[in-house]
Order: sequence, then C-alpha cells, then structure tokens
Amino acid sequence: MKKTVLPALTLTLMLAACATTRLPGTPVTSTADSGPGSLREALSVAKDGDTLRFTTSGTVTLASPLTIDKDVTLVANGVTLDAAGKGRVLEVASGAEVTLKGGTLKGGVGSPITLVGAGGGIGAQATSLATYGGVIANQGSLTLDGTTVSGGRANNGGGIANLQGGVLLLNSGTMVTGNDASPPTPDLENETTGAGGGIYNVGVLTIDGGKVDGNTATFTSGGIRNITTGTLTLKSGSISGNACTLPFTGTSASDASGCAGGGVFTTGTMTVEGGTISNNTATYYGGGVAAQARCTTNDCTEFLYGTFTMSGGTVEGNRTTGTADNAGGGLWLRAKASVTGGTIKGNTSMYGGGLQTWHDLDLTGGVIEGNTATENGGGLSSNIPQQFPATVHLGGTALIRGNTARNSGGGAVFGSYTDALMDGGRITGNTVTAMTDGGGGVRVNRTAKFTLAGGEISGNTSARTGGGLTVGGQVTMTGGAITSNAVPDNQGNEGAGGVRLYAGAKMTASGGTISGNTAPFGGGVFIGSAFNVDPAGEFTLSGAVVSGNRATGSNGGGFYNDGKLILTAGSVTGNSATTRGGGVLNTRRASYSQAGGSVSGNTPDNVLTEQ
Repeated sequence: MKKTVLPALTLTLMLAACATTRLPGTPVTSTADSGPGSLREALSVAKDGDTLRFTTSGTVTLASPLTIDKDVTLVANGVTLDAAGKGRVLEVASGAEVTLKGGTLKGGVGSPITLVGAGGGIGAQATSLATYGGVIANQGSLTLDGTTVSGGRANNGGGIANLQGGVLLLNSGTMVTGNDASPPTPDLENETTGAGGGIYNVGVLTIDGGKVDGNTATFTSGGIRNITTGTLTLKSGSISGNACTLPFTGTSASDASGCAGGGVFTTGTMTVEGGTISNNTATYYGGGVAAQARCTTNDCTEFLYGTFTMSGGTVEGNRTTGTADNAGGGLWLRAKASVTGGTIKGNTSMYGGGLQTWHDLDLTGGVIEGNTATENGGGLSSNIPQQFPATVHLGGTALIRGNTARNSGGGAVFGSYTDALMDGGRITGNTVTAMTDGGGGVRVNRTAKFTLAGGEISGNTSARTGGGLTVGGQVTMTGGAITSNAVPDNQGNEGAGGVRLYAGAKMTASGGTISGNTAPFGGGVFIGSAFNVDPAGEFTLSGAVVSGNRATGSNGGGFYNDGKLILTAGSVTGNSATTRGGGVLNTRRASYSQAGGSVSGNTPDNVLTEQ
C-alpha cells in the first residue's frame, strides 16, 4: 500500500493560521476630532458603500458637527461622540444613506434650520430662530442600530430632528433618552418651540425595536413630535417614561391650560403595530398620545385631520396630571382613528381614562381594560363638537372591560354630539363607583345618540343607577344584549339594573334582549319622570325581549315606569320583583299603553299601576 505523505506546515502558514482575522471596513484608529486616523478624516475620503470601523474605544470630543453626504456604514461600538455643547454631533445630508452601529452620541444643542416647506438643507440657517435636533439632524436615510442618543437640548427635537425628506429607522438596542426640548427665554413668536423631547419628525420615522424613553419637552410631545407631513410607525420597541412639563393652570374647561402628548403629539400619520407606549405623562391631555387636528383657517372653522391606526402593541400606565378638564390618559384622538387590535390598559385621566375621541373612531378589535377616569368614561369617552359631526363605531371583537369611572360611564361615555353605533364586541365588567350619576357600562349624554345593533353590554355595575346603561339622550336598540348588569342595594340609589332613562331621554327597542339585570327596583329598565323643562323619559318596546330581570328590594322587575312606556311588539316575560310589578310597575304619574306585544309569566304580577 502506498503511503501518503502530508506536507509539513511552514512557519509562515502557521503564523497566518494563528493570526486574528481583521474585521472588514476602513479602520478609524484615533479618538481625536481630526487628523490622521480620525473619523472626520475617514469620512472625508470615504466612497459610497464604505464601512468605517472604530478600532479603538473612548470619547471623541467634537469641535463642530460631523456631516455625512455619502452612503456609508459606521461601526462605533465602545465609542462616544460628544458635541460638548458646540452644535450637533451628526448631520446627514439629503440623498445619503447612513447606518450607524453602536456607539453613543451625546451633548448636542442643535441649531436653526430651513423651515419645513421652504426648501434647502440642514445646518446653521438664518431661516428659523428656533433650534432643531440637539444631537442629530437627518435629511437622508439614517438607520440607528444599537446606538444611544442622549443629553441633547434644542427648542425642537432635543435628541433628533428628522427633517424634510428624512427617513429614520430605530432598530433594536437603540436608545433615544435623556433629551429635552424647551423654548428659549423669551419664547419666540410664530415659531414652534418646546416640542419633541426625543425626536421631532417631519419625514418618515419607524421604530422597530428601538426605544424613545425618558425624554422631556415643555409644551408638547415629551417623546416624539410628529408633524402634519410626518409618518410615525411603531412596530416594536417602546415610547416610555417621557413627559411634557408645562404646569397645568385653570379651574375649568374655559380657562384650562397645560401640555399635551406625554409620549407623542401627532398631527400627521401614526401607526401602532406593536411595541409599548407606557408610563408617559402630560399635564393637560393625551398622557400617552395626543393626535390633534390642525386648523386650516385663521378662525379654526376648518381642520385638517391626521390619522391614527392601532393594530397591535400596548398603551399602558400613561396619565394626565392636571386638576381640571384633563382627558385621554392613554390616547387623546382628534384624528381619523381606527383600532383593530392591541391593548389599552391601566391608564388614568379625569375623562377617558383609556382614550378620548373628538372625531371619527372605528373600534373593531383590541382590548380597553383596567383604565380609570376620576370623573367620566373609564375606558372610553367621546366629545364630538356640534359643528364637526363624527361617528364612533364599536364592533367586531372589540372588548371594553374592567374599567372604572367615579361619576359616569365605567366602560364608555358618549358625550356632546356623538353619533355612536355598536354592532359587535363587548362592554363588560366596568364600574361606576360614586353616587353622583351612573352608567356602569355606558352613559349616553343628552345631546348624544347611540344605536345598539349587536354585541353585548354585560356584567357592569353602578353604585347609583343604570348598571348597564344610563341615558340622557337617544338610544335605538335593534339587536345585541344588555344583560347581567347590576345596581347594588345602597341607600339612596335609584335602581335600574339594565337601563336608566333620565327625563328627556328616549329609547326604542325593536330587537335584542334586556335580560338578567338586577337592582333594588327597576331590575330591567327604569324610566324617569319629567324634571324641570325636560319631559318624562320615554321607552318604546317594539320587538325586543325584556326577560329574567329582578327587582331585589321592591318594585318593577322588568320595568319601573315613572315616565312613559309604550308597548307595540316584543315581550316582557320571566321578570320578578320582591314586592310589586314583576313585569311592569307604573307609578301614579306614569303613562302606559300597550297596543301589542306580550307581558306574561312575571312574578308576582305582570302589570301593576299604582292608584
């Protein structure tokens, strides 16, 4: 057999095998601001597509901003780029594609820019008096990957200004934190200031794993200001622990003033697909997010509405801190809004603990749970101006549960001139705690309209009245269920386990069921008498089923009628009272007529009219 002889390794090959493989890219060997081996020198000779890599660690103290106008990747692990209060750290020019991996950028103070719509580039321009982008200004395409941006200060965009044409991506490991946007002293007239503690966005901003946390601004948007031309998408990562700080002043809606959008203030396009918006604070409205419309006329008689879309992610633990007229603990929406998924939980405000809307809202998915309103609307409140009609739609798999309000609308308040439709979803397990008003599930205010065509209002409670629904306006019920709601046997409560109609309210029920509700009196429905200039409440049963309700303390198992009750179709059956009027109890001043339908099988009687 032929013996194979392997060649001996030469010394050169052995040394080469043991040598460390050099990482690709042009080495940056110095932490000096300029000169041989410095980043500034490497950038000056770089070509499109080059990778520049620090081979040392430490701090580069800059005498002026670094400007990048080429397509490059910079690897800066273990390196800090410090502007030391002498302008920005980094400026990315229009058309450049830059990726920054690792490193810390800090200590910038920003500078003026060409204002949005005026054209031109970035840098120290005389066009604006306000400063933008404390640490970074971007007009190209910039990806931050594992980079920290901190300690920046500017009038707008304390950390970053993503300017006209800019595309900014924050990948996993990136932190924009500890930056501040404050106005100069004295403040400037006719210019935005004090906005976007972390980021001021004019272009396209995507957060996919990055974090915009722990930033502050004075007037709006402790975390991110997204202006009318801007697009903000949160895919994953966080916008958390940010705050706008202008102190709240005033004692009512007429003189209230403060800051808005603790996490985000947007007048543009905002999409939440994942991630978290959490533990942000505002002194006035929009603890987590404030989506505001923009006036297009001097007298604000016309508005341009942005869009807010939420399909995933979590809005949690945000709050407003003022003492009057505060709203939207999690979300404050004066935008074309759609929620199809995600969770809004544990937020707090006076009105709309979870969210408040002033414009169109389409809520067909997601969960609104565990939020608190110190006044009205634990989960959701709507406040639609009369001159700007809008609709609120609840359907699909939307779930409003376990929210709490002190006065009214544990689950939801439909206020002002709201036109609301519910054709799916559930409002369940919500609570009103005080003896001042009611609507454990839903409160419909006197100028609002609510159509219940499907879905379920169930398992809600109210200390005083209307365990399921308290109505001052108009309700049309064509389907769905109001079931298993309750008013406990408290001294001074006004009953109405399922539905309470105040004076002036009207409800027509042509379909659906009102069942299994309990209260000391008026287990199913309580119809109120006339009060002051308002006529008696009026309920028309024209096809729905009122069944299995109980008056646990006295009268009116199905109906306690102190107003006007009209039966034309439908049925009142299987209800019970401990004293009288198992089906219907009519007081002396009530009006009652039955042209159709049936009242049968109730205990101890079907219809009793007081003499």
